[in-house]
Amino acid sequence: NSQPSLVSMPDLSGKGSQGAGRKGNRRSGQGFGPNSGAYSSTSGKAPAPAAAGAISPGQGPLAAGNVPPAEVAADAQKQRKEQQQLLDDMATAEREGGYAAARAVFDQRASSLAPAGLSRAHLELAERAKRGAGLAQVKFHLAQAVKAQPRTVQVWLETCRTLDELGELEECRALLERSLECCSPTDQLCLRLVRVLERLGDMQALRALAGSLRAEPLERTHKVLLEAVHAEVRMGNGETARALVQSLLKRMPQQGPVYCEACRIEGILGNYQAALSTAEQGVQTCPKYGPLWFVLIRQAEKVFGASAVKEYAPFAVQNICHELHWKIHFEVAAACSREGAMPECRQNIGRAALACPRHLRWKVWLLAARAELWDGSADVCRRLLAQARTDAPTRMQVAVCIERARTEEFLGNLNGARVAFGEAHACEGHDWKVFLEHIFMEARQGCLKAAQSTAQCALELHPATGRLWSALVALHHSSDDGASAAMFAFRKAAQEVAKSGEVWCEGARIFMNPLGSFFNLSHANKCLEFAVHLTPQYGDSFLELLRLRFLLELKSWIRADPIVEGLLDSEPGRGARAKEQKLAIMALVLRRVTRRARSALRQRNFPLTASSGHEGDDEEEILKNTSDVPSLALDRLEVLCSYADPNYGFLWFWCRQSSLSMPREVLQRMAEEVRRDFLRGGALRPYMWALTCQVLGAERDAASQLWELSGRDEEDDNDDDDEDEEEEDAELESHESPLSHPGQRTAVDSRAPAEPDFALGSMRLSGCFANSLSSLTSVDRRRLIFGSDILCT
Repeated sequence: NSQPSLVSMPDLSGKGSQGAGRKGNRRSGQGFGPNSGAYSSTSGKAPAPAAAGAISPGQGPLAAGNVPPAEVAADAQKQRKEQQQLLDDMATAEREGGYAAARAVFDQRASSLAPAGLSRAHLELAERAKRGAGLAQVKFHLAQAVKAQPRTVQVWLETCRTLDELGELEECRALLERSLECCSPTDQLCLRLVRVLERLGDMQALRALAGSLRAEPLERTHKVLLEAVHAEVRMGNGETARALVQSLLKRMPQQGPVYCEACRIEGILGNYQAALSTAEQGVQTCPKYGPLWFVLIRQAEKVFGASAVKEYAPFAVQNICHELHWKIHFEVAAACSREGAMPECRQNIGRAALACPRHLRWKVWLLAARAELWDGSADVCRRLLAQARTDAPTRMQVAVCIERARTEEFLGNLNGARVAFGEAHACEGHDWKVFLEHIFMEARQGCLKAAQSTAQCALELHPATGRLWSALVALHHSSDDGASAAMFAFRKAAQEVAKSGEVWCEGARIFMNPLGSFFNLSHANKCLEFAVHLTPQYGDSFLELLRLRFLLELKSWIRADPIVEGLLDSEPGRGARAKEQKLAIMALVLRRVTRRARSALRQRNFPLTASSGHEGDDEEEILKNTSDVPSLALDRLEVLCSYADPNYGFLWFWCRQSSLSMPREVLQRMAEEVRRDFLRGGALRPYMWALTCQVLGAERDAASQLWELSGRDEEDDNDDDDEDEEEEDAELESHESPLSHPGQRTAVDSRAPAEPDFALGSMRLSGCFANSLSSLTSVDRRRLIFGSDILCT
């Protein structure tokens, strides 16, 4: 209660307390829209006429309009220089003495600052106070920034962004409602308010905000309405969202972006045919809108394949501007390459090269090089890469070198790959991405020491890059030191790059390692909550959420066992005999639940309903009350993942079959990976052992004895289930991707699991770090080597 609140600021709107906050609006029956009373600047009376001889604003000798333009410009330039000098001095003072020193510098010059400079300085001080964990100072400076410029939209947006980062959503909501009273309503403020209301789960207020914009011109409000539609989709109201989109299309038939959003919504809902029909309708209504043609081409390939792309391409070329013609040919060539139609692919690559600007032609050669590599023409691929290096601008040659390194790795020429990375480091404009690709190459070949050394060198040059830190944590987790070394690296990384979702995802993997000493599903869930919120485009976080759902389901089964319920409700016994009895009960529960889980996995009848179980379960309560992490139906996880549209992640590329795979398809493949790890990889035993020990509070000695007993029980179950094992292998092979070796067991399958096997979310993928990619098919290797977000294919 001692924390300051921005809602308690003095009224800046000139209207008193009426409609000043959310509660005031609701009591008076006002909405949030521009037609509500909150937006009226006066009481409705006409302004009084000016007295005779009075000087009106803007007519005096010192009015801005009577000042010579040269003096105005000189004064503005002087203020900008003073403001920048103050910001530089504050930064220097902060490095020497922290927030207090920066505040002292500001206090000395505050009186000479103009309102714009004063507002900017307070926002900078708020950032510095936030780094020092001074919440009271942060809110003070935010309030002063808004007070200095109450009519400037950007100041309100910056203030709300800072409050959002602090997790103060309710206060952020109240501040946005106040901003709509003080400023002219803009789509930026309304969009931010819609997103905050969705995160708070107040769909009624969100719909009231959208409804209040009903009388406004759609050209000003359609972005806000589309964001409200997306919120309905994310909440599972697909039919409602579809009806709203169709209404927008009828009222704005000439708006290509609305058609693009409608296609996106249909694709997220899984209606690819409807998305294609909407795109066809859109290009007939808005034939000159280029992005809509690309949406149509991609939807056509998903539904009908490359043949449909070739049919639509001539119509696209006839309608869109000449500058985009090469991209159409590029898309057709890529579609033909994915289906192995090399003659058509080469033909369209030639057309794209002729129509493409010279400074972008290197991208066409990269696509051609990959197509020839998939076709088995390694020499042609190398010549095309050399041509791409010649045509690429100086700052883009590093991307060509990275592509050459991947090609040499795919062909088994590791020395050539390392030479290419050396050339990439020597190129102008090289950055952390070169180090990251080099780290991945060494790790894929099982050279973990070399990869760790490269990561350490990279972090010395780029200490604020989250992806380098996450790679280092994963490398430690995959080494012999296991979870202990990974936890040390994770704690350091979390201090250096606290906003990196990739780092928090690696932390979740540490907490989900059943053989490590940090196994804790509650902590894993919190890490994934941060990861999804901070970096939603990182696909591994969503896949790890799915694995967490499996583990929560197993834990709920253990908690629901009648023996466990009775044991938890009874008083703990003392003495050696009581410990022996508890150990026997734990072994019995472990064996019963393990058999149930194995049977459910074999029959593909493993429901993910853990969040509807015991209300006392900390993990389930967290999942229920988390707005960013889906906790109920699996389809909600798929919808949120589709909206994030992840485009990178080692585990994501492992589960993604092709660049056309939708997020729901990747999640389904991840579910198969989890099932395979449980049944064939031997992961079920360590997970069940860790969960049983956690639920029943087993001590270290009892946990060790329970591990030995579970091993004997597993051997007995395997002797009894030889026929079931053969049927299970056949069924797994029938559901596995044709990219995998049929019937082949990896090194992970033939030995007992160890800590590094749980480092990357999939035991087979983790085995690649220890045994290189030699045991994988060429298509699997292609996915891992070339599945990257750095180059666009």
